[in-house]
Amino acid sequence: MICRHQSQGQQLDVAGLNQITVLIDRSETELTEVGINAWHPGLDGPPHAHPGKEQNFLVTAGRGEVVIGGESFPAAPGDFFYVPASVVHQTITRGADRLEYLLFNAFLDASKEGHASFADHISKVKETRRQQAEQQRAEADASLAARPAPARRGKRVALPAAGGAGVVLLDRAETERCEAVAWPLAGSARAVIAPDSTKEQTLFVVTGAGSLQVGTEQAEVHQGHTVLVPRGSACVLTAGPTGLQVVSFGTVVVR
Repeated sequence: MICRHQSQGQQLDVAGLNQITVLIDRSETELTEVGINAWHPGLDGPPHAHPGKEQNFLVTAGRGEVVIGGESFPAAPGDFFYVPASVVHQTITRGADRLEYLLFNAFLDASKEGHASFADHISKVKETRRQQAEQQRAEADASLAARPAPARRGKRVALPAAGGAGVVLLDRAETERCEAVAWPLAGSARAVIAPDSTKEQTLFVVTGAGSLQVGTEQAEVHQGHTVLVPRGSACVLTAGPTGLQVVSFGTVVVR
């Protein structure tokens, strides 16, 4: 188990456009990567696509828009987005605050885009992202010209405020390798995420506090904590007195 608070993550600057806080690095997992992505206010981010990974965004602060495949969605705290591989997408900030979201990457294969770490990836693409932002054209990335036609569409769904545990946000049948489930627990409630040998899971604490147990390991968590649960491991969630809201992201390793 890896348990890390967002205050402990590695900070990466992307050509002055946005800042990424690495929470779970690709070097620590089989096919998963997680970070907090923060876009500066008043910025139209670069339109771009990722042929080698699917992405999920969970907005945690600010307001704006997320454009996926030409379809524009409003973005506010509690909104969850699915971005299929090879689909051009863009984030646009609105207002005076930064637009921030949890960024969950599910790689399609073990090459992980050919980059050893999140920092390595950023160092190799940041100039392209700067050009894309200046031109507002995804075609600044030459690798997109050969991408296959996307087979999936983007998706937006709001997190449930209540309603019990295990609310499906994204079903694996809708994706190539990822899924997402919300766990809004009332005060002192308990839930068990069953072990699954086909996927590794990442839990992000959206609000509240409580404890997580993975195998014999236990951690006290609160808002901003991220926990990586290895394949085949069960996880027990126990909410504190004020409740605990967790989102579980699954990356399907064995299909």
